[in-house]
Amino acid sequence: MKRIAVLIVLVTSTLVSMAQNKPGTWSVIPHVGVSISSLLGGSGIYEVVDNMIVEVKPHALLGFVGGADVMYQASDAVGLSAGLSFVQAGCKLEDYTDEHTTVYDRYLRINYVSMPILVHNKLLPGLSVKVGIEPTCLFNANNHEVQQSYEVDKEGKKSNFHEDEFTIDMKNGMRKFGLSIPVGVSYEYENVVLGALYHVGVFNIYKKGDSSRNSVFEVSVGYKLNL
Repeated sequence: MKRIAVLIVLVTSTLVSMAQNKPGTWSVIPHVGVSISSLLGGSGIYEVVDNMIVEVKPHALLGFVGGADVMYQASDAVGLSAGLSFVQAGCKLEDYTDEHTTVYDRYLRINYVSMPILVHNKLLPGLSVKVGIEPTCLFNANNHEVQQSYEVDKEGKKSNFHEDEFTIDMKNGMRKFGLSIPVGVSYEYENVVLGALYHVGVFNIYKKGDSSRNSVFEVSVGYKLNL
């Protein structure tokens, strides 16, 4: 029984030493991942349907995230980090079809350079929760869609298809600087860091118009380089 107890203590101490840095140490964590984004409060994009102006409903859009964080281990349980990241946000938009036109592959893509500043609180060996603030700077923004037009005969058969692809620069109508609140968790094992972070925007993404705020969930993998 004593041997089992000693073995448990040794294994536990080994895991703890692997999963935490000593207080006062620094590290750099480059990371890459994917984002799933949409907009809270609406898309801010409108169109005319049946002689009525309606808002296009936003849906989740897949994107890319990547960057690096510098982390300071303030104590055994608390770490502080600041980083620089490229984040793809925005939303996918509903397809539209009428008698002679189909509009598809519609999305609003908004790219940001962000600076997440986070407090990390260790709950268990390797497992931490994190929260902070994240100033953002708009890099570019584009509204994309493909319009397919066609003729329809009396029997409903479609012919004479024609497609046009449009990409509209939306940057001038967007707020250049923003702020979001990131909340998430991370798990570290042998310097490999798996992270999940949810960002909710504080301000309207547009300079004018209805309130539409970013909602971005990201999953990433990184590697901690101890300095």
